[in-house]
Amino acid sequence: MSGVTPDDSRKGILAMGKKFLLLLSCVVAGGLSGFALSRPQTTMFPHAATVKRPALSVTLHPSQTGGNDGSAGRHIYVAPAEAAPVEEATLFSFDNVAIPATYNLYLTMNPPKKYAGNPVVPLGDIGQPDEWQQRYYGTVIRDNGKFRMWYIAASKEGFITPLLGGDFDFRGWRFAYAESDDGKHWRKPDLGLVEFRGSRHNNLVLMPEGFGGYHALVLHEPEDPDPSRRYKMMALIVDPSGSYKFNDGVRRAFVPLYSADGLRWRLADELSISSGKVISTDELVSFEGAGLYKFQGMYYLTGQGGKGPALKPYERHIEIFRSPDLIHWSKTQTMGFARQGQYRRPTHTSPMNNEQTHEGVSVWNRGNVLLGLTGFWHGASDWNDVTHDLGFLISNDALHFREPVPDYVFAAIGKDGEWDEAGLAQGEGFENVDDKTYIWYSQMDQREGQRTGRPWKRWGGIGLLILDRDRFGSLGVRNPSDTGILVTSELKSDVPPRIWINAQGVAPQSSLRVELLDRWERPIPRYSGEGAAVVRQSGLRVPVSWRGQEQLADLKGPFKIKISFDGPEKGAIDLYAIYLGK
Repeated sequence: MSGVTPDDSRKGILAMGKKFLLLLSCVVAGGLSGFALSRPQTTMFPHAATVKRPALSVTLHPSQTGGNDGSAGRHIYVAPAEAAPVEEATLFSFDNVAIPATYNLYLTMNPPKKYAGNPVVPLGDIGQPDEWQQRYYGTVIRDNGKFRMWYIAASKEGFITPLLGGDFDFRGWRFAYAESDDGKHWRKPDLGLVEFRGSRHNNLVLMPEGFGGYHALVLHEPEDPDPSRRYKMMALIVDPSGSYKFNDGVRRAFVPLYSADGLRWRLADELSISSGKVISTDELVSFEGAGLYKFQGMYYLTGQGGKGPALKPYERHIEIFRSPDLIHWSKTQTMGFARQGQYRRPTHTSPMNNEQTHEGVSVWNRGNVLLGLTGFWHGASDWNDVTHDLGFLISNDALHFREPVPDYVFAAIGKDGEWDEAGLAQGEGFENVDDKTYIWYSQMDQREGQRTGRPWKRWGGIGLLILDRDRFGSLGVRNPSDTGILVTSELKSDVPPRIWINAQGVAPQSSLRVELLDRWERPIPRYSGEGAAVVRQSGLRVPVSWRGQEQLADLKGPFKIKISFDGPEKGAIDLYAIYLGK
């Protein structure tokens, strides 16, 4: 400190303080190509400095202007994970990040209907691999017009003394395949790949020797430069019985596999396997779940259990791991969701008698938003009374999920004696097919087996849920004597966009007035006031037109959409979604 006086020190500290304040005052948001949906922003300074919530990343960028002392300054961003550019963005009525501001509107959720022809994939005949039960902790992918399904087939030998309620024997839980032209009518092709009871005439896919399990989560990545890796699976393998084995003490773990055709699978080449064929299982041990998805270049696996939950409320909750390549999984994890009822202290009996989730969250990645299903576990102090429906979740960052309406049951169990009694299982299968949305699910029963001594019945199947395209929920006017209004989050586009509306109840006497605002919510003259567009027609995808022009050719900079529910019969309107595309 030689040569430095106390006054010099005080001046240095003051200068550092000024620079720090300058850093905070110069928060800026980076641009995106394609369509991007931002969380609500607050503007504090005239240079459009913004802070986006919640804070998930911090980035430093060189300043374009110097500091007060003439030196170069720096800008700081505090930003959430940005939505990847998408060809089309969907703003659902129940997404309070996409639509954060409303007046005189209320939300109604719209449950799907069970297809009358359920189960669409019934149990196999006696002598087939899925003769006894099925688990759709699996996947449906639509590829070149064909629907492809991977699921778990349980034969009678998958249960030790099944009629006496014995334990599982996972040598009898195999990976199976079905396909369909329409998503409703499925066939189990004779693949000829795996021997079952002396015959290869079955629908089993080829897995590494001795692999039986409980989950078959598949991704199709046709852009992978290696054709042999274009199908990828995270499979929950339990008690491998062949030449492969896990580390000592590990009974079950998720394992990555590759395939060229989705039918013949091999262990991922990058896996660490010792000379004794011991598979290094990394972090994904004692973990089970039905969600695998890719978002902004990162893979995510969701489930329950594991060896180190991020937060231990009370029993099952949604945990999320991350990976850049399906091989190296994060040691850290996120508690993605827990139900309100989980925080009521249970009796700590087995089972715990509180509300829980079940098997993570299965996810439909819609580009700017993720929709998901989770099991709604209804705890009880007696296993004979434990059931689980399906609940509905949403996320905007792939890590943190929420319920649009707390405890909303998306799909309920069937009555005792119906094929989907007692418990429902979710999988990675969501598709828009013409004017409908399809979602597949299956049955399972916690009341059977070791815990109760009740026999494992030859029961179940895989079913289909259907609703009108994207009509999961809607906004409607609360008080019809007053206008209903919504304002979206900030939107950006690098091409002139178009806007479409998914709504019903819209007519000449019940219209939607669509206006555009700038980022400070000031009307953009050409697209607001007298220049506003008016929609007077119902439909799943009704274009919005300003004076006969659908494309927003001269729109510059970020904007927001304002929609007003107008007309003497505006109470009839249900607005389900807003679409932005080219």
